[in-house]
Amino acid sequence: MTYRTSRNLVELGTMGTAALAFLIVPLVAMPGLAFPAAMALGAAAFIVFYILKNASASALEHRAYSLSFQGRETRIIMEFTERLGVCFTVLDLVEAMRDRLEKAADMGVILIKSSSWEPVYRSPSAAATDPRLMETLEQRFKDQAEGVCFVTEDLSPAKGNKSARGFLVCAKGYHLFVLTRLCALIEPEAFRTLYGELGIYFDRVVTVSSLFEVASLSKEWQLIAETQQSFLPRQLPSPKKIELSVFYRPLVNVSGDYYDAIQVDEDRTLLVVGDVSGKGLAAALIMGIIVNTIRVMADKTDLAAMVRSVDAAVRDMGFDDKYTVMFVGLADIAKRTFRYVNAAMADPILITQTAIGPKVVRLQPTMGLVGLIPLNDVVVEELPLSTDEMILLASDGVTEVSDASGARLGETELFERSLAQGSKSSAADLVSSVSAMLYSFVGDNPLKDDVTILAAKVGRLWD
Repeated sequence: MTYRTSRNLVELGTMGTAALAFLIVPLVAMPGLAFPAAMALGAAAFIVFYILKNASASALEHRAYSLSFQGRETRIIMEFTERLGVCFTVLDLVEAMRDRLEKAADMGVILIKSSSWEPVYRSPSAAATDPRLMETLEQRFKDQAEGVCFVTEDLSPAKGNKSARGFLVCAKGYHLFVLTRLCALIEPEAFRTLYGELGIYFDRVVTVSSLFEVASLSKEWQLIAETQQSFLPRQLPSPKKIELSVFYRPLVNVSGDYYDAIQVDEDRTLLVVGDVSGKGLAAALIMGIIVNTIRVMADKTDLAAMVRSVDAAVRDMGFDDKYTVMFVGLADIAKRTFRYVNAAMADPILITQTAIGPKVVRLQPTMGLVGLIPLNDVVVEELPLSTDEMILLASDGVTEVSDASGARLGETELFERSLAQGSKSSAADLVSSVSAMLYSFVGDNPLKDDVTILAAKVGRLWD
């Protein structure tokens, strides 16, 4: 008798006992009681027997389970099923099949990937290595639906396990064939339990594989992020009569934004801020190439040549859709000048101190994008540099960020008023003020771009 049959008999027997109690108790009690009282007593008996029924049924089902699964042959399948619960890779599964099926019961095992019908594993037994076996199995079982079916001696589908010489479990895109003469001695419920656990195993393999892939990618991206950070200055220089400060926050682990501050000599300091189009690995690579191109230039005072070198470097990378906007400026304390090239950078700002208060001057573009369209003339502009002037270079992640109403920060009176007030303090205070204003402006909305803010404050030039 199978476990399923035993369980059904237990259910019918215990339920029938409770129903019988409901019928017999009123008949026995009827001579001495009124009909309503006798029926109430019968109902009470039914409830008592029903409560006892659940406890007794549980005990009987447990006994039936023990009797059905205590056979050695059934235990072989159940031990293999239990082993699946601690398998996380295909190698784990192969080891479990060898230990629990091949060695324990001399079963032949074949695991096949259903879509390509390629064997993932085949037992070394004669039956499993028969050269005609794979072709025959494909013809007769490739389209088999998920679940369990049985295989006859001549590799045809069998109606049940009693006449079978093997079984097949189809689960999650795999066919597991087990060739054995023990099928008739195995409790049928064991096959269904194996099918369920095998499906869970394959789901677990996919999940674990995905987690390992994510972890691997995370490590790779972390390495890329660390490499990219190495291109940026670890510490800003401290040139004479110029105070520098920066705020840099990538949106994700890698960024298209870049900045640099290079002390060319005692009197001249080069300032660089830019943004590569797009995100991800390509933008990170181009960002590194640009920063390195600028750093290795012998003459860092020739801004036009510098921009042309960056343009050539970006083009040599071979990305058709990649370019950069950038601002390069050279502050010369001795000559009291500020020369710059603005290649489509969003509103670099010079804040001057006048007799009527701070004045915010936006430095307009002097040329177009770098690395995308052929360069014509690279126009270098020059401005006088005065004491207490503030140079603020920010990526579009600052000036073009929007609040809930769609207003852009760089176009608001708040922005200009804050810059004017902040210019009277240090470069570090201005950078801190602008970054705080940025996060306050967007409120609960997440930022959508990298944020880079570089400020340079000119000291007393008449000393």
